[in-house]
Amino acid sequence: MTVKKMIAALQSNDCKYTFLGVGPVSENVIKATFRSCKKYDCPPLFIASRNQVDLKEFGYGYLMGGMDQSAFCNLISEMQKEVDYTGDMYICRDHGGPWQRNVELDEKYPIDKAMDIARKSFRADIEAGFNYLHIDPTKCPHDFTQDDLIDWTVELLEYCEEQRGVLGKDEIDYEIGTEDIQGGLTSNQTFESFLEKIVQKLEEKNLPMPTCIVGQTGTLCKIDRNCGHFDRDQTAQLVEIAKKYGVGLKEHNGDYMGVTSVRVHKDIGVSGMNVAPEFGLVETEAYLHLAKLEKKLLDDKWIESQDYSGVQDLFLEKTFCQSPWGKWMTSDIKKLSEEEICNDHFLRLLIARVCGHYVYDLPEVKKSIRKLLKNIDTFNVIDADANEFVVGKISEAIDLYLENFNLNGINSKCLMKTN
Repeated sequence: MTVKKMIAALQSNDCKYTFLGVGPVSENVIKATFRSCKKYDCPPLFIASRNQVDLKEFGYGYLMGGMDQSAFCNLISEMQKEVDYTGDMYICRDHGGPWQRNVELDEKYPIDKAMDIARKSFRADIEAGFNYLHIDPTKCPHDFTQDDLIDWTVELLEYCEEQRGVLGKDEIDYEIGTEDIQGGLTSNQTFESFLEKIVQKLEEKNLPMPTCIVGQTGTLCKIDRNCGHFDRDQTAQLVEIAKKYGVGLKEHNGDYMGVTSVRVHKDIGVSGMNVAPEFGLVETEAYLHLAKLEKKLLDDKWIESQDYSGVQDLFLEKTFCQSPWGKWMTSDIKKLSEEEICNDHFLRLLIARVCGHYVYDLPEVKKSIRKLLKNIDTFNVIDADANEFVVGKISEAIDLYLENFNLNGINSKCLMKTN
């Protein structure tokens, strides 16, 4: 069942809900997502950007040591079997399209080159088993108009549909956007103008309508908080505009919002929200908590210095030297010199918490984490298996969204409705 059909089934049952898109920043996050979705009987939506997963010729991605689309889909399938989750699931391309890899944007690839790369990447997505594609040309570094965005989006959607037919793949969902996600709010006028024009072009070409359109609702994820301001009234207006054209509203940058703001999403009809770095931070914080316990083992001479993992120091070093921490910092932190940040222990720890997931698969970090978990398990420092403790913390964070988005039991509800 596509997300679009699932949404229709839920709406016909007057069910208020919001889907959760999870950034699969580690194997533990994928495992935790399947566990939570099995517990809540709801579908997982894994959202992978092109910087995270892509073809070898474009440099792979940083997830799990470097993966292309096929390897990523195989990993998802393996985790699904391990957890014994049997419901629908969605492997989603988040921000697919031209200029969505850092090098393409930084070097300002010309339009034809960027679009050709986007087509190759999308074809690999479809061939590997992605079944939800976000087509997003909004990062164009050249002068462009709204009509250009519409033309590029329609061109890529048409190409994806052609390739889906050639590859013999089932129907898939599409997501589109109106503007680059930079915080702030999408104006009603811009939003409706984009939707009206693109729907007309898609109808003329007999192409499928998008399942969702991305709108900026005021949210903006920076460091370990949401620095934006979720605007309920404006978001509700965007929902109603989208509904006129048979499209759902999708929100990005949903990390770190308060429970009250999260809970209201289903009430005003937001179809989906993406959360990614928050779950990476939760995992890193779990490791750092275990590292404190391990340090006590060292101080009390239960372990020798050569057996000590040194995880915290390694996170402090590697995230500062080998992660894109600058993109997550607020303007006041960016004003500081690199030397000032380097010498500020609390800022370095903040960077480690926020960007730890970028360095999980560095060989020295993987080795250190394994040593940490072994030390915790060997001395029974906590009641649970150490890695299970980590996965459990991530699941708790995911559960909070599934509960407040009213997703409990929707797999069964949709199955009953279609039968």
